Amino acid sequence: MPKVRPFSAEVKAAAAFLALIAPPALADETEETHQPDLVVTANRIPTESSKIGSAVTVITAEDIERSQRRSVADVLRDVPGLSVVQTGGAGRTTTVRMRGLPGQYTKVIIDGIDMADPSQSQPQYDFANLLTADIERIEVVRGPQSLLHGGDAAGGVINITTRKGRGKPRINALAEIGSLHTYTSSASISGSQDRVSYALGATHFETDGLSAAAKRNGNDENDPARNDTANLRLGLKLTDTWNVEASGRYARAAADTDGWGTAAIDNDSNQHTLERGLRLGTNFSLFGGRLDNALSYTLLETERDLGSGKTRVAFYDGEAATAEYQGTLKVARDHTIVFGAQNKQDSMDEGGYGNVHQDVGDDAYFADYQFSPIQSLFLTMGARLDDHETFGTHTTYRATSAYLIDATATRLHGSYGTGFRAPSLFEIYGTTLDNTGLSPEESRGWDAGIEQSLLNGKAMADVTWFDNRFKNMIRYAGTWGVNDHYENVASARTQGVETAGHWDIDDQWRLNASYTFTESRDNSTGRILARQPKHQASLGARWHPTHGLTTDATWRLVGRRYDSATGRDMGGYGTFDLAASYDLSQWAKVFGRVENLLDKDYEEASTYGTYGRMVFAGLKASF
Repeated sequence: MPKVRPFSAEVKAAAAFLALIAPPALADETEETHQPDLVVTANRIPTESSKIGSAVTVITAEDIERSQRRSVADVLRDVPGLSVVQTGGAGRTTTVRMRGLPGQYTKVIIDGIDMADPSQSQPQYDFANLLTADIERIEVVRGPQSLLHGGDAAGGVINITTRKGRGKPRINALAEIGSLHTYTSSASISGSQDRVSYALGATHFETDGLSAAAKRNGNDENDPARNDTANLRLGLKLTDTWNVEASGRYARAAADTDGWGTAAIDNDSNQHTLERGLRLGTNFSLFGGRLDNALSYTLLETERDLGSGKTRVAFYDGEAATAEYQGTLKVARDHTIVFGAQNKQDSMDEGGYGNVHQDVGDDAYFADYQFSPIQSLFLTMGARLDDHETFGTHTTYRATSAYLIDATATRLHGSYGTGFRAPSLFEIYGTTLDNTGLSPEESRGWDAGIEQSLLNGKAMADVTWFDNRFKNMIRYAGTWGVNDHYENVASARTQGVETAGHWDIDDQWRLNASYTFTESRDNSTGRILARQPKHQASLGARWHPTHGLTTDATWRLVGRRYDSATGRDMGGYGTFDLAASYDLSQWAKVFGRVENLLDKDYEEASTYGTYGRMVFAGLKASF
């Protein structure tokens, strides 16, 4: 089992500092942030979605509740430009790729905390244990975002916020039971009084699971998983122009994972993980609201223990501490400058296969000018300087545009940006060979699209073209434990098109659809990047036939993919999910769903198992 240790002394020092200075950061959102047409992530300040040059998808708590999906990874499967790969069911490694790029190029933020694990071979967030309970909003911003969010946002950003306390105390409770002895329960309380707001939630999940190694290959031992997660948000409004906020996250999970030979195989391998996150922030305005200031400190601590039976074989511990200032200067109407500075310290401890302790720091400075030179045209342009402790200084930049044509209800949008990512601690020190000669990755990308409103606003269609190019992309080479190392690929490229749309047929029916074509290649080998489908699509229908009854159906299609782990192509597949709920009263509802209704046999990762038909039912109460 992973060891539990208290937050470091850095946290206590930061807490004392913030209490003394007592002072909008990305995660410290105002209530207006949660209006559907305002997005924070793209420009780091609340901005009307129609005025944003990047491609954006917003998922609300209501969307999540209607779909009844219990993992965030499953919620993201229908977002255009995203693909999800899970290696063997709940609790196993789950990667979200954006526009064909590996997972380390998607920045994941939860309540203002950068969730990239520094102890991962290529730091990224593993979605294996991220549940949807208490999530209020997910903003997915696609395209190069390194200017405002750092080098690991070359593909885009997924920004997740949990419930914030508002109004009278509110209690929510949920209980669900399903196939494979799967149980989910959650409870939360939130509210506000005078100048104080609070939200606290906890979730428990467990399942007997399926075999992580595919049963079709003779593996028949089910691999269980469990997960306990808690989250907390507190806010204090000291004055009308000054507030303080704290948020915390705790997640403990365990799963049997099976092993690997030339393919996934049944054995008693397992993994225990522990994740602790903390954010302290303060915001204040000066000069009559012309200058907004935000200071924040975040800390992420992760622990991964790999075991065989009851024996711990190896461990990986990571810690990422970030101190940041952000200023927002309102120069004039429709002219705003967002600027800031950041210090980030990453550390990694590895034991078992090797014994490594390393840490590294990076200072960054950024500025972004957001303006409207003429009516209906909205532009941004800016630059970022990273001063990396090992790899020196690098400059990146980004520009975006959005143009509204009121006469035809058309929106034109586009963006261009560059990125820089230094080799990670594991890529340099965590293998059997010396990788200190690795070069930093450099990237550039653009996208351009058109969004069209139809049928007097009842329907919408959006088409976006994208292109990303990488120089010195880092990839794993050799065999684990033998000639074990990373190397720079000469170049790689992803390009394609995203389409999305919806149609509100009437008060009872709504249709949603998306399709993504992605061409992704390692130019040194000519091979498609691993596990990335060229074609994927989804079609959803929502039916609200009578008061209190709602149904939601989704048909998801995924094309052929290449898996570098086994050197084989995986066939395409389609799955169909159906969910329904009925309000018993103002405070209680029953619900049920069927996943993979047609019992399709398929693969997401070669030789790993996937679920057949699964049935769930439950009860939710809110009062």
